[in-house]
Amino acid sequence: MYFKFFKLHSWAKRSTDSRRRLNHRLSDRKRSFSLPHSICGRLNGGLLWKGTTFMYRFQLPEDFLIGTANSAFQSEGAWDRDGKSESIMDHFARKYAGKLSPAEQRKLDAGRSPDQVRPNSLEMPDRGCFFYDNYEAYIEDMQKTGQNTYRMSLSWPRILPDGVGAVNQLAIDHYNRVIDKLLSCGITPFVDLYHWDLPMCLFEQGGFLNPEFPAWFENYARVCFTAFGDRVKLWSTFNETQISLNGGFDSGGFPPFRQNKREALLGGHHVLLAHFRAVRLYRSMQLGGKIGAVNCLTAITPARICAEDVKAVDIQWEHTFGWWTQPMLEGRYPQSLIDELPFIRDNLPAHYQEDLDRWFAPMDFIGVNYYIATRTQFCETMPLHSRPVQSFYSAPGQRFAPYPAGLFDAVMSIAERYPGVEIYITENGCALQNRHDAGTECDDPERITYLREHLRMVCRCLQAGAKLKGYYYWNDADSYEELDGYNLRFGLTWVDHETGERRWKNSRYYFSQICRNRMVD
Repeated sequence: MYFKFFKLHSWAKRSTDSRRRLNHRLSDRKRSFSLPHSICGRLNGGLLWKGTTFMYRFQLPEDFLIGTANSAFQSEGAWDRDGKSESIMDHFARKYAGKLSPAEQRKLDAGRSPDQVRPNSLEMPDRGCFFYDNYEAYIEDMQKTGQNTYRMSLSWPRILPDGVGAVNQLAIDHYNRVIDKLLSCGITPFVDLYHWDLPMCLFEQGGFLNPEFPAWFENYARVCFTAFGDRVKLWSTFNETQISLNGGFDSGGFPPFRQNKREALLGGHHVLLAHFRAVRLYRSMQLGGKIGAVNCLTAITPARICAEDVKAVDIQWEHTFGWWTQPMLEGRYPQSLIDELPFIRDNLPAHYQEDLDRWFAPMDFIGVNYYIATRTQFCETMPLHSRPVQSFYSAPGQRFAPYPAGLFDAVMSIAERYPGVEIYITENGCALQNRHDAGTECDDPERITYLREHLRMVCRCLQAGAKLKGYYYWNDADSYEELDGYNLRFGLTWVDHETGERRWKNSRYYFSQICRNRMVD
Protein backbone atom coordinates (compact mmCIF):
# COMPACT_ATOMS: atom_id res chain seq x y z
CA MET A 1 0.00 0.00 0.00
CA TYR A 2 1.27 3.50 -0.79
CA PHE A 3 -0.07 6.99 -1.11
CA LYS A 4 0.56 9.34 -4.00
CA PHE A 5 1.68 12.84 -3.14
CA PHE A 6 2.62 15.81 -5.25
CA LYS A 7 6.36 16.26 -5.55
CA LEU A 8 7.50 19.14 -3.38
CA HIS A 9 10.24 20.87 -5.30
CA SER A 10 11.10 23.35 -2.59
CA TRP A 11 10.02 22.68 0.96
CA ALA A 12 11.70 25.85 2.18
CA LYS A 13 9.55 28.03 -0.10
CA ARG A 14 6.28 26.70 1.26
CA SER A 15 4.47 28.57 3.94
CA THR A 16 4.34 27.47 7.55
CA ASP A 17 0.63 26.74 7.14
CA SER A 18 1.19 24.54 4.10
CA ARG A 19 3.92 22.56 5.92
CA ARG A 20 1.60 22.10 8.86
CA ARG A 21 -1.23 20.90 6.60
CA LEU A 22 1.01 18.30 4.95
CA ASN A 23 2.24 17.03 8.31
CA HIS A 24 -1.36 16.79 9.47
CA ARG A 25 -2.24 14.79 6.34
CA LEU A 26 0.64 12.38 7.04
CA SER A 27 -0.35 12.08 10.67
CA ASP A 28 -4.00 11.45 9.83
CA ARG A 29 -3.11 8.69 7.41
CA LYS A 30 -0.84 7.10 10.00
CA ARG A 31 -3.59 7.10 12.61
CA SER A 32 -6.18 5.78 10.18
CA PHE A 33 -4.20 2.86 8.87
CA SER A 34 -1.59 2.14 11.61
CA LEU A 35 1.07 1.78 8.99
CA PRO A 36 4.66 0.83 9.92
CA HIS A 37 7.27 3.48 10.46
CA SER A 38 8.81 2.85 7.09
CA ILE A 39 5.67 4.18 5.41
CA CYS A 40 4.74 7.23 7.40
CA GLY A 41 7.00 8.09 10.28
CA ARG A 42 6.63 11.62 11.62
CA LEU A 43 8.83 14.06 9.71
CA ASN A 44 9.63 17.71 10.24
CA GLY A 45 11.69 20.14 8.15
CA GLY A 46 13.91 19.56 5.17
CA LEU A 47 11.38 17.27 3.50
CA LEU A 48 11.14 16.54 -0.20
CA TRP A 49 8.90 13.92 -1.76
CA LYS A 50 9.98 11.91 -4.76
CA GLY A 51 7.91 8.95 -5.81
CA THR A 52 7.52 6.81 -2.71
CA THR A 53 10.72 8.03 -1.01
CA PHE A 54 11.21 10.86 1.43
CA MET A 55 14.13 13.02 0.32
CA TYR A 56 16.21 15.20 2.59
CA ARG A 57 18.92 17.67 2.90
CA PHE A 58 19.74 16.93 6.49
CA GLN A 59 22.55 18.32 8.59
CA LEU A 60 23.93 15.66 10.92
CA PRO A 61 24.27 16.77 14.56
CA GLU A 62 27.71 17.97 15.61
CA ASP A 63 28.14 15.13 18.08
CA PHE A 64 26.94 12.42 15.68
CA LEU A 65 29.58 9.77 15.03
CA ILE A 66 29.94 8.58 11.44
CA GLY A 67 32.65 6.24 10.26
CA THR A 68 33.61 2.72 9.29
CA ALA A 69 34.17 -0.59 11.04
CA ASN A 70 36.18 -3.79 10.87
CA SER A 71 37.24 -6.59 13.20
CA ALA A 72 40.64 -7.89 14.24
CA PHE A 73 40.09 -11.40 12.91
CA GLN A 74 38.87 -10.19 9.52
CA SER A 75 41.29 -7.32 8.93
CA GLU A 76 44.60 -7.82 10.72
CA GLY A 77 46.21 -10.84 9.11
CA ALA A 78 49.43 -11.79 10.94
CA TRP A 79 47.41 -14.54 12.56
CA ASP A 80 50.41 -16.37 14.03
CA ARG A 81 52.89 -13.52 14.52
CA ASP A 82 54.17 -11.58 17.53
CA GLY A 83 52.93 -14.09 20.06
CA LYS A 84 49.35 -14.46 18.86
CA SER A 85 47.77 -17.87 19.41
CA GLU A 86 45.14 -19.60 17.32
CA SER A 87 41.51 -18.49 17.59
CA ILE A 88 38.44 -20.61 17.02
CA MET A 89 37.94 -18.79 13.70
CA ASP A 90 41.54 -19.44 12.63
CA HIS A 91 41.23 -23.10 13.55
CA PHE A 92 38.02 -23.97 11.77
CA ALA A 93 38.69 -21.86 8.69
CA ARG A 94 42.07 -23.52 8.26
CA LYS A 95 40.67 -26.96 9.03
CA TYR A 96 38.05 -26.84 6.31
CA ALA A 97 39.50 -24.29 3.84
CA GLY A 98 38.84 -25.20 0.23
CA LYS A 99 36.84 -28.34 0.99
CA LEU A 100 33.58 -27.14 -0.54
CA SER A 101 32.39 -24.31 -2.71
CA PRO A 102 29.66 -22.02 -1.36
CA ALA A 103 27.15 -23.60 -3.75
CA GLU A 104 28.05 -27.10 -2.57
CA GLN A 105 27.89 -25.94 1.01
CA ARG A 106 24.37 -24.58 0.65
CA LYS A 107 23.18 -27.89 -0.77
CA LEU A 108 24.32 -29.59 2.42
CA ASP A 109 22.93 -27.01 4.83
CA ALA A 110 19.70 -28.89 5.49
CA GLY A 111 19.72 -31.83 7.84
CA ARG A 112 23.43 -32.37 8.26
CA SER A 113 25.04 -33.81 11.33
CA PRO A 114 27.79 -31.94 13.24
CA ASP A 115 30.56 -34.09 11.77
CA GLN A 116 29.42 -33.19 8.26
CA VAL A 117 29.68 -29.48 8.78
CA ARG A 118 31.97 -27.50 6.51
CA PRO A 119 32.23 -23.71 6.38
CA ASN A 120 31.74 -21.85 3.12
CA SER A 121 35.14 -20.18 3.14
CA LEU A 122 37.42 -21.21 0.31
CA GLU A 123 40.56 -19.56 1.61
CA MET A 124 42.43 -19.24 4.86
CA PRO A 125 42.18 -15.99 6.81
CA ASP A 126 45.92 -15.43 6.98
CA ARG A 127 45.97 -12.01 5.33
CA GLY A 128 42.77 -10.12 6.20
CA CYS A 129 43.36 -6.75 4.58
CA PHE A 130 46.92 -6.47 6.00
CA PHE A 131 45.75 -4.00 8.64
CA TYR A 132 48.24 -5.23 11.25
CA ASP A 133 51.21 -4.08 9.18
CA ASN A 134 49.56 -1.13 7.46
CA TYR A 135 47.32 0.39 10.12
CA GLU A 136 48.92 3.83 9.78
CA ALA A 137 48.08 4.06 6.08
CA TYR A 138 44.54 2.82 6.68
CA ILE A 139 43.97 5.35 9.48
CA GLU A 140 45.37 8.16 7.34
CA ASP A 141 42.82 7.17 4.68
CA MET A 142 40.11 7.42 7.34
CA GLN A 143 41.34 10.90 8.20
CA LYS A 144 41.22 11.90 4.51
CA THR A 145 37.69 10.49 4.35
CA GLY A 146 36.65 12.91 7.08
CA GLN A 147 35.13 10.28 9.34
CA ASN A 148 35.21 11.03 13.04
CA THR A 149 35.11 7.48 14.39
CA TYR A 150 36.27 3.92 13.70
CA ARG A 151 34.89 0.71 15.19
CA MET A 152 37.49 -1.98 15.74
CA SER A 153 37.96 -5.06 17.87
CA LEU A 154 40.79 -6.38 19.99
CA SER A 155 42.09 -9.89 19.49
CA TRP A 156 41.73 -11.93 22.67
CA PRO A 157 44.26 -14.62 21.53
CA ARG A 158 46.74 -11.88 20.57
CA ILE A 159 46.52 -10.12 23.94
CA LEU A 160 46.28 -13.30 26.06
CA PRO A 161 47.74 -16.17 24.01
CA ASP A 162 46.77 -18.67 26.73
CA GLY A 163 43.32 -17.14 27.17
CA VAL A 164 44.23 -16.20 30.75
CA GLY A 165 47.51 -15.55 32.51
CA ALA A 166 50.49 -13.84 30.90
CA VAL A 167 49.82 -10.72 28.85
CA ASN A 168 51.49 -10.41 25.44
CA GLN A 169 53.18 -7.01 25.66
CA LEU A 170 53.75 -6.94 21.90
CA ALA A 171 49.97 -6.96 21.44
CA ILE A 172 49.45 -4.22 24.02
CA ASP A 173 52.08 -2.09 22.29
CA HIS A 174 50.46 -2.68 18.89
CA TYR A 175 46.96 -1.67 19.99
CA ASN A 176 48.36 1.34 21.85
CA ARG A 177 49.91 2.50 18.59
CA VAL A 178 46.63 1.94 16.70
CA ILE A 179 44.55 3.83 19.29
CA ASP A 180 47.05 6.68 19.52
CA LYS A 181 47.15 6.99 15.73
CA LEU A 182 43.34 7.16 15.59
CA LEU A 183 43.21 9.86 18.23
CA SER A 184 45.98 11.89 16.61
CA CYS A 185 43.89 11.89 13.40
CA GLY A 186 40.79 13.11 15.22
CA ILE A 187 39.08 9.73 15.07
CA THR A 188 37.16 8.35 18.06
CA PRO A 189 37.83 4.63 18.62
CA PHE A 190 34.84 2.38 19.32
CA VAL A 191 36.32 -0.88 20.62
CA ASP A 192 34.78 -4.35 20.76
CA LEU A 193 36.28 -6.72 23.31
CA TYR A 194 35.00 -9.80 21.49
CA HIS A 195 34.29 -10.19 17.79
CA TRP A 196 34.13 -13.97 17.37
CA ASP A 197 37.81 -14.84 17.93
CA LEU A 198 37.68 -16.97 21.07
CA PRO A 199 41.15 -18.36 21.91
CA MET A 200 41.27 -21.96 20.72
CA CYS A 201 42.89 -23.03 23.97
CA LEU A 202 39.79 -21.86 25.87
CA PHE A 203 37.46 -23.53 23.38
CA GLU A 204 39.26 -26.81 24.09
CA GLN A 205 38.37 -26.29 27.76
CA GLY A 206 34.69 -25.90 26.91
CA GLY A 207 34.64 -22.28 25.78
CA PHE A 208 31.22 -20.70 26.28
CA LEU A 209 29.94 -23.89 27.89
CA ASN A 210 32.46 -23.79 30.72
CA PRO A 211 31.04 -22.16 33.90
CA GLU A 212 34.40 -20.39 34.22
CA PHE A 213 33.86 -18.49 30.96
CA PRO A 214 32.45 -15.34 32.68
CA ALA A 215 35.54 -15.17 34.89
CA TRP A 216 37.85 -15.68 31.88
CA PHE A 217 36.16 -12.86 30.04
CA GLU A 218 36.23 -10.53 33.04
CA ASN A 219 39.96 -11.13 33.37
CA TYR A 220 40.47 -10.32 29.67
CA ALA A 221 38.31 -7.20 30.00
CA ARG A 222 40.38 -6.01 32.97
CA VAL A 223 43.58 -6.26 30.93
CA CYS A 224 42.00 -4.22 28.10
CA PHE A 225 40.39 -1.58 30.32
CA THR A 226 43.66 -1.12 32.21
CA ALA A 227 45.76 -0.81 29.05
CA PHE A 228 43.46 1.30 26.88
CA GLY A 229 40.66 2.69 29.04
CA ASP A 230 42.35 6.06 29.56
CA ARG A 231 41.81 6.81 25.84
CA VAL A 232 39.00 4.54 24.66
CA LYS A 233 35.60 5.84 25.83
CA LEU A 234 33.25 3.65 23.77
CA TRP A 235 33.32 -0.09 24.53
CA SER A 236 31.27 -3.06 23.45
CA THR A 237 31.53 -6.41 25.19
CA PHE A 238 30.27 -8.86 22.56
CA ASN A 239 29.48 -8.63 18.86
CA GLU A 240 26.46 -10.53 17.54
CA THR A 241 25.97 -13.10 20.25
CA GLN A 242 23.13 -14.54 18.15
CA ILE A 243 25.64 -15.62 15.51
CA SER A 244 28.19 -17.06 17.93
CA LEU A 245 25.63 -18.99 19.99
CA ASN A 246 22.63 -19.72 17.75
CA GLY A 247 24.78 -20.19 14.67
CA GLY A 248 27.60 -21.99 16.45
CA PHE A 249 25.64 -24.27 18.77
CA ASP A 250 22.12 -24.57 17.33
CA SER A 251 21.85 -24.27 13.54
CA GLY A 252 25.42 -25.50 13.04
CA GLY A 253 26.28 -22.94 10.39
CA PHE A 254 29.04 -21.10 12.25
CA PRO A 255 32.12 -22.20 14.22
CA PRO A 256 32.22 -24.53 16.11
CA PHE A 257 29.45 -25.97 13.91
CA ARG A 258 27.44 -27.82 16.56
CA GLN A 259 23.74 -28.53 16.70
CA ASN A 260 22.54 -28.66 20.26
CA LYS A 261 19.87 -26.27 21.52
CA ARG A 262 20.76 -26.89 25.16
CA GLU A 263 24.38 -25.93 24.50
CA ALA A 264 23.20 -22.77 22.72
CA LEU A 265 21.10 -21.73 25.74
CA LEU A 266 23.80 -22.60 28.28
CA GLY A 267 26.56 -20.87 26.34
CA GLY A 268 24.35 -17.84 25.79
CA HIS A 269 23.63 -17.63 29.52
CA HIS A 270 27.34 -17.68 30.29
CA VAL A 271 27.93 -14.94 27.71
CA LEU A 272 25.30 -12.75 29.41
CA LEU A 273 26.98 -13.27 32.78
CA ALA A 274 30.35 -12.43 31.21
CA HIS A 275 28.85 -9.26 29.75
CA PHE A 276 27.46 -8.21 33.15
CA ARG A 277 30.78 -8.83 34.87
CA ALA A 278 32.63 -6.74 32.29
CA VAL A 279 30.10 -3.90 32.63
CA ARG A 280 30.38 -3.98 36.43
CA LEU A 281 34.16 -4.01 36.21
CA TYR A 282 34.23 -1.07 33.82
CA ARG A 283 32.03 1.03 36.06
CA SER A 284 34.07 0.15 39.13
CA MET A 285 37.23 1.42 37.39
CA GLN A 286 35.59 4.84 36.85
CA LEU A 287 37.11 5.39 33.43
CA GLY A 288 34.47 7.85 32.33
CA GLY A 289 33.26 6.18 29.15
CA LYS A 290 30.28 4.15 27.97
CA ILE A 291 29.88 0.41 27.57
CA GLY A 292 27.26 -1.65 25.75
CA ALA A 293 26.91 -4.64 23.44
CA VAL A 294 26.26 -5.21 19.75
CA ASN A 295 23.59 -7.51 18.34
CA CYS A 296 22.24 -8.02 14.84
CA LEU A 297 18.63 -7.04 14.26
CA THR A 298 16.38 -8.20 11.48
CA ALA A 299 13.74 -5.60 10.70
CA ILE A 300 10.45 -7.45 11.10
CA THR A 301 7.20 -5.87 9.94
CA PRO A 302 3.67 -7.31 9.75
CA ALA A 303 2.59 -8.71 6.41
CA ARG A 304 -0.95 -7.47 7.05
CA ILE A 305 -2.42 -4.62 9.05
CA CYS A 306 -4.08 -6.76 11.68
CA ALA A 307 -3.65 -7.54 15.37
CA GLU A 308 -2.56 -11.15 14.75
CA ASP A 309 0.36 -10.17 12.52
CA VAL A 310 1.43 -7.41 14.89
CA LYS A 311 1.55 -9.98 17.70
CA ALA A 312 3.53 -12.38 15.51
CA VAL A 313 6.05 -9.61 14.84
CA ASP A 314 6.40 -8.89 18.56
CA ILE A 315 7.10 -12.53 19.40
CA GLN A 316 9.57 -12.93 16.53
CA TRP A 317 11.33 -9.71 17.56
CA GLU A 318 11.77 -10.99 21.11
CA HIS A 319 13.15 -14.29 19.80
CA THR A 320 15.76 -12.71 17.50
CA PHE A 321 16.79 -9.51 19.31
CA GLY A 322 14.96 -9.23 22.61
CA TRP A 323 16.35 -12.52 23.94
CA TRP A 324 19.76 -10.86 24.22
CA THR A 325 18.88 -7.21 24.61
CA GLN A 326 16.20 -7.43 27.28
CA PRO A 327 18.46 -9.19 29.82
CA MET A 328 21.21 -6.67 29.12
CA LEU A 329 18.85 -3.77 29.86
CA GLU A 330 16.38 -5.22 32.36
CA GLY A 331 18.01 -8.30 33.87
CA ARG A 332 15.45 -10.84 32.67
CA TYR A 333 14.75 -13.03 29.67
CA PRO A 334 11.53 -12.38 27.69
CA GLN A 335 8.92 -14.28 29.66
CA SER A 336 6.73 -14.76 26.60
CA LEU A 337 9.38 -16.97 24.98
CA ILE A 338 9.88 -19.04 28.13
CA ASP A 339 6.11 -19.57 28.27
CA GLU A 340 5.71 -20.28 24.55
CA LEU A 341 8.71 -22.51 23.82
CA PRO A 342 9.15 -25.68 25.90
CA PHE A 343 12.72 -26.28 24.68
CA ILE A 344 13.75 -22.94 26.21
CA ARG A 345 11.86 -23.53 29.43
CA ASP A 346 13.29 -27.03 29.82
CA ASN A 347 16.91 -26.31 28.89
CA LEU A 348 17.76 -23.04 30.58
CA PRO A 349 20.05 -23.45 33.62
CA ALA A 350 18.02 -24.24 36.72
CA HIS A 351 19.00 -21.04 38.55
CA TYR A 352 19.10 -18.69 35.57
CA GLN A 353 17.11 -15.89 37.20
CA GLU A 354 19.20 -16.01 40.38
CA ASP A 355 22.32 -15.66 38.18
CA LEU A 356 20.83 -12.65 36.38
CA ASP A 357 19.76 -11.01 39.64
CA ARG A 358 23.23 -11.46 41.13
CA TRP A 359 25.25 -10.04 38.24
CA PHE A 360 22.90 -7.73 36.36
CA ALA A 361 24.32 -4.35 35.33
CA PRO A 362 22.43 -2.31 32.70
CA MET A 363 24.46 -1.23 29.70
CA ASP A 364 24.75 2.33 28.45
CA PHE A 365 23.78 1.84 24.82
CA ILE A 366 22.57 -0.67 22.25
CA GLY A 367 24.65 -1.45 19.17
CA VAL A 368 22.66 -2.60 16.14
CA ASN A 369 24.00 -4.43 13.11
CA TYR A 370 21.37 -4.06 10.38
CA TYR A 371 21.49 -5.97 7.09
CA ILE A 372 18.25 -7.86 6.49
CA ALA A 373 14.49 -7.52 6.81
CA THR A 374 11.46 -9.73 6.63
CA ARG A 375 7.68 -9.49 6.71
CA THR A 376 5.86 -12.01 8.81
CA GLN A 377 2.30 -13.06 9.47
CA PHE A 378 0.49 -15.00 12.16
CA CYS A 379 0.38 -18.76 11.69
CA GLU A 380 -1.14 -20.98 14.38
CA THR A 381 0.79 -24.12 13.40
CA MET A 382 4.28 -22.55 13.19
CA PRO A 383 6.76 -22.11 16.06
CA LEU A 384 6.28 -18.70 17.65
CA HIS A 385 3.01 -18.49 15.65
CA SER A 386 4.72 -16.57 12.88
CA ARG A 387 5.67 -17.31 9.29
CA PRO A 388 7.91 -15.16 7.06
CA VAL A 389 6.10 -14.30 3.84
CA GLN A 390 8.65 -11.96 2.28
CA SER A 391 12.32 -11.92 3.14
CA PHE A 392 15.14 -9.65 2.02
CA TYR A 393 18.04 -11.96 2.71
CA SER A 394 19.83 -12.09 -0.60
CA ALA A 395 19.98 -10.50 -4.02
CA PRO A 396 21.83 -11.40 -7.24
CA GLY A 397 25.55 -10.75 -6.69
CA GLN A 398 24.98 -9.66 -3.07
CA ARG A 399 24.70 -11.40 0.27
CA PHE A 400 21.84 -9.18 1.47
CA ALA A 401 19.04 -7.61 -0.52
CA PRO A 402 18.94 -3.86 0.19
CA TYR A 403 15.89 -2.74 2.15
CA PRO A 404 16.65 0.74 3.53
CA ALA A 405 13.26 1.27 5.16
CA GLY A 406 14.04 -1.67 7.41
CA LEU A 407 16.80 0.33 9.10
CA PHE A 408 14.22 2.91 10.16
CA ASP A 409 11.85 0.19 11.36
CA ALA A 410 14.65 -1.54 13.27
CA VAL A 411 15.88 1.58 15.07
CA MET A 412 12.39 2.83 15.90
CA SER A 413 11.35 -0.58 17.22
CA ILE A 414 14.21 -0.31 19.74
CA ALA A 415 13.41 3.33 20.54
CA GLU A 416 9.80 2.41 21.29
CA ARG A 417 10.60 -0.63 23.41
CA TYR A 418 13.52 0.92 25.30
CA PRO A 419 12.86 4.67 25.38
CA GLY A 420 15.79 6.81 26.40
CA VAL A 421 18.49 4.26 25.60
CA GLU A 422 21.21 5.43 23.23
CA ILE A 423 21.51 3.53 19.93
CA TYR A 424 24.45 3.10 17.57
CA ILE A 425 24.15 1.53 14.12
CA THR A 426 27.35 -0.43 14.51
CA GLU A 427 27.21 -2.23 11.15
CA ASN A 428 25.40 -1.63 7.89
CA GLY A 429 26.95 -2.62 4.61
CA CYS A 430 26.68 -3.78 1.03
CA ALA A 431 28.41 -7.04 0.05
CA LEU A 432 29.13 -7.52 -3.65
CA GLN A 433 30.53 -10.63 -5.27
CA ASN A 434 34.19 -10.39 -6.21
CA ARG A 435 34.30 -9.21 -9.80
CA HIS A 436 38.08 -9.85 -10.08
CA ASP A 437 38.92 -6.65 -11.93
CA ALA A 438 40.12 -3.78 -9.76
CA GLY A 439 38.66 -1.14 -12.08
CA THR A 440 35.27 -2.78 -11.92
CA GLU A 441 35.52 -3.25 -8.18
CA CYS A 442 36.26 0.44 -7.64
CA ASP A 443 33.27 1.53 -9.71
CA ASP A 444 30.50 0.52 -7.31
CA PRO A 445 27.31 2.50 -7.95
CA GLU A 446 25.30 -0.16 -6.09
CA ARG A 447 27.19 0.64 -2.88
CA ILE A 448 26.73 4.38 -3.35
CA THR A 449 22.99 3.90 -3.73
CA TYR A 450 23.00 1.64 -0.69
CA LEU A 451 24.78 4.24 1.41
CA ARG A 452 22.56 7.10 0.26
CA GLU A 453 19.30 5.32 0.94
CA HIS A 454 20.31 3.93 4.32
CA LEU A 455 21.73 7.24 5.50
CA ARG A 456 18.44 8.87 4.56
CA MET A 457 16.81 6.44 6.96
CA VAL A 458 19.34 7.47 9.59
CA CYS A 459 18.10 11.03 9.13
CA ARG A 460 14.52 9.88 9.47
CA CYS A 461 15.38 8.19 12.76
CA LEU A 462 16.98 11.38 14.08
CA GLN A 463 14.00 13.47 13.02
CA ALA A 464 11.61 10.98 14.61
CA GLY A 465 13.34 11.49 17.95
CA ALA A 466 15.40 8.30 18.28
CA LYS A 467 18.52 8.68 20.46
CA LEU A 468 20.70 7.56 17.57
CA LYS A 469 24.31 8.53 18.27
CA GLY A 470 26.34 7.03 15.45
CA TYR A 471 26.52 5.14 12.15
CA TYR A 472 29.29 2.73 11.11
CA TYR A 473 29.55 1.40 7.59
CA TRP A 474 30.77 -2.20 7.36
CA ASN A 475 33.47 -2.33 6.39
CA ASP A 476 36.36 0.01 5.94
CA ALA A 477 38.27 -2.18 3.47
CA ASP A 478 37.75 -5.50 1.70
CA SER A 479 38.57 -8.11 4.32
CA TYR A 480 38.10 -11.78 5.05
CA GLU A 481 34.46 -12.76 5.42
CA GLU A 482 33.92 -15.45 8.00
CA LEU A 483 32.05 -17.91 5.73
CA ASP A 484 32.86 -16.56 2.29
CA GLY A 485 36.58 -15.92 2.40
CA TYR A 486 37.55 -13.16 -0.03
CA ASN A 487 34.65 -13.88 -2.37
CA LEU A 488 32.44 -11.11 -0.95
CA ARG A 489 33.59 -7.52 -0.72
CA PHE A 490 32.00 -5.07 1.69
CA GLY A 491 34.76 -2.47 1.77
CA LEU A 492 34.91 1.17 0.77
CA THR A 493 38.55 0.48 -0.11
CA TRP A 494 39.49 -2.19 -2.65
CA VAL A 495 42.29 -4.51 -1.51
CA ASP A 496 44.37 -6.93 -3.52
CA HIS A 497 44.55 -9.84 -1.07
CA GLU A 498 47.73 -11.16 -2.61
CA THR A 499 49.84 -8.01 -2.68
CA GLY A 500 48.12 -5.69 -0.22
CA GLU A 501 47.60 -2.99 -2.86
CA ARG A 502 44.59 -0.82 -2.05
CA ARG A 503 42.50 1.77 -3.87
CA TRP A 504 39.58 3.94 -2.88
CA LYS A 505 36.30 2.88 -4.42
CA ASN A 506 33.91 5.51 -5.72
CA SER A 507 31.72 4.76 -2.72
CA ARG A 508 34.49 5.97 -0.42
CA TYR A 509 34.64 9.29 -2.26
CA TYR A 510 30.86 9.56 -1.83
CA PHE A 511 31.08 8.64 1.85
CA SER A 512 33.82 11.22 2.28
CA GLN A 513 31.52 13.96 0.98
CA ILE A 514 28.93 13.05 3.60
CA CYS A 515 31.49 12.85 6.41
CA ARG A 516 33.10 16.18 5.51
CA ASN A 517 29.91 18.13 4.79
CA ARG A 518 27.90 16.30 7.48
CA MET A 519 25.02 16.56 5.05
CA VAL A 520 22.79 13.81 3.66
CA ASP A 521 20.57 14.53 0.66
